[in-house]
Amino acid sequence: MKRLFFLLFFVISFGLQVAHAEFLNLGAAEIILLLITGFFALAFVIGIIFLCLYLIKRIRPAKNEK
Repeated sequence: MKRLFFLLFFVISFGLQVAHAEFLNLGAAEIILLLITGFFALAFVIGIIFLCLYLIKRIRPAKNEK
């Protein structure tokens, strides 16, 4: 199910990028670069959020033990 969701997200985002690129007269290489850059930026932000949540959960039990 996760793979289908990821594939659907990729197809929709690729379609949006193609439509935007045609408006700006960009080529296929620029579309792929935009997709990869967007994916890594999104993954970085989500990674930072999950890291903060993990650290908050890890610190909380330590305070309760004292």
